[in-house]
Amino acid sequence: MASKLMCFFFPLLLPSTSDALLPSVPADITRVHQKKLPSSSTTSLNSFFNEGKKPSSQKTTFDINGSEDLFTSRNLKDEALIQAQTAVSSLESALESAVTSLENMQQQLQLQVVLLQEELDSSKRELSNTQSELEQAKAELQKTQDELIRSQKINMQLELALEQSKDAAKRADRLESYVTNLKENSNTASAPPLPTKKESTDPWQLFATSQKVIPVLNDWIAIRGTNDGEIQISGKVTNHPTIPDGDAIVTSPLIDASKAVEKKIVTTLSGSKYRLATPMNMPASDAASLTITTPEKKKSSQQLIKARSSISIPDLTGSTVGNGRYLLAGEATSSINGRSFIQTVYRASPFGKPMGEPLMIKYSSNKEAMKREYANYQKISTGLTWSNSFIRRVEFLPIAGDEMPDKSALVMQRGVADVKAFMPKVGGKLEGELLLDCATTALRCVEALHAVKLVWNDLKTENFVVIDDQKGGVTFRGIDLESCMPVKTAPVDYTPEACPPEFARSFLDGDAESFSLEYSYDVWSYGMFLYEICTGRGFFDGMSVQRITNALPTFTPNLEKVADPVLADLISQCLSRNPADRPTVARIFKHQFFAGAASGKNPFDFLFGYSI
Repeated sequence: MASKLMCFFFPLLLPSTSDALLPSVPADITRVHQKKLPSSSTTSLNSFFNEGKKPSSQKTTFDINGSEDLFTSRNLKDEALIQAQTAVSSLESALESAVTSLENMQQQLQLQVVLLQEELDSSKRELSNTQSELEQAKAELQKTQDELIRSQKINMQLELALEQSKDAAKRADRLESYVTNLKENSNTASAPPLPTKKESTDPWQLFATSQKVIPVLNDWIAIRGTNDGEIQISGKVTNHPTIPDGDAIVTSPLIDASKAVEKKIVTTLSGSKYRLATPMNMPASDAASLTITTPEKKKSSQQLIKARSSISIPDLTGSTVGNGRYLLAGEATSSINGRSFIQTVYRASPFGKPMGEPLMIKYSSNKEAMKREYANYQKISTGLTWSNSFIRRVEFLPIAGDEMPDKSALVMQRGVADVKAFMPKVGGKLEGELLLDCATTALRCVEALHAVKLVWNDLKTENFVVIDDQKGGVTFRGIDLESCMPVKTAPVDYTPEACPPEFARSFLDGDAESFSLEYSYDVWSYGMFLYEICTGRGFFDGMSVQRITNALPTFTPNLEKVADPVLADLISQCLSRNPADRPTVARIFKHQFFAGAASGKNPFDFLFGYSI
């Protein structure tokens, strides 16, 4: 019976779980029954089963209680829904507020970006103006420095001229006294004795001049000196206290050039006196120089004596270098690039007097370049066959003494002139054996550098000097290895007249710093060198650096002025526009032009003599 009742009430329990099956019970009925119903639905059910009453009344009681619970649950859900909606509304308001804040922040950031961009543009303009002012200041500073250097040179020249004027005045006084004595003894056949005189203070007059007999010059000629109006005498001397009879000498400039006539006594600016005997039968000193076309000894000797005599040794300046080890002489000459200076020096004796042969010193504040040049000389000095190709080095001074603490210096053998300055003195160009000897020396210099994997990239006539070998001969030597760099590296500088078309093209394209040096670079320079020494002029003489560089990429050499067709062929090969077509040094040596090159000394035996 109980099990059946359980089955009967399951349908009554199931609808209570669904809001759709609940009867609609008014709220006031629910409140009435809340007072009458027992505290528990379980009690009502127990009473129904135990007492056996009608189930209809108990069922009503159960449905009312279930509806009340359901209504309560619905009220709770409604309240929760309302609260959720309120929360969503709050979140939406907060989101709208956040979006508004973000938009405001974005506008502020955009405004700040605009302001910062304006400040940046203003700073760029100010920086550009500052850079322009700085460049202008640098240009003005450079101009001021150039003017200062020119002023210093002018000042040095004025001081030197003043000293020379003082010496000339003293010599004029002595000359006037001596001329008076000569007039008194003009009827005497023999040479008059020298008047008593003080010891010469001329630094080049190293020997006493107290001879009782005036030296005699035979076979003499009058030649023009370095400066306009100066006259010097070249001839064979006899009766000299220190020079053997018959040696050829070249005097210092004469005080009075009108005295340079036969049987007269002349006085030089250094205070020396000479009696002129029989003159040499030669053209006047102002006649055009004879070109050397044959190895005749007499003609070449006369030609080269005139060339040598026109180059005088400068006077001491009174300054020293190397902490007093060397005495500076003459004016310093700036290099083409302006980074270094060259000047004549003498070794200083313990008493501060010049001794030995004149030397040359090169000094520069670019210590790295000087160190590189000395290192390059050291590299090539190991080759015995090239020992005579470059100038002899005396000493390298990493610091040029207390006199020039910011500079390095290189002391070297001194040449009488570089090839470019020497050519006008021997007819304007080199010919015959001189041409062959100069061309051979230059090629050996290139060979020496290439053997140690260096590229000269500055081969030109100014970088070869003429050397008096003290035996009546002349030789050529290479100088200035500052620009030499290892093969396959980039050049540090360049000379337009010596650079090949491929470098000029790279320079104009802005790729000079990435240009790779090859041995063919020097072969082109050698071709330009050969053309200049055999014609007396370079292809680009008188042209500016910019014009030369612009012309090189399309340059075609015109060799009509080269008289020797064999030499013209060699120059043409060296000046091939394609670097691969240029010959190597070994092939150049095998060219027909060098078939008769002598390995010994220069065959032009001439008398350079002494400069007195």
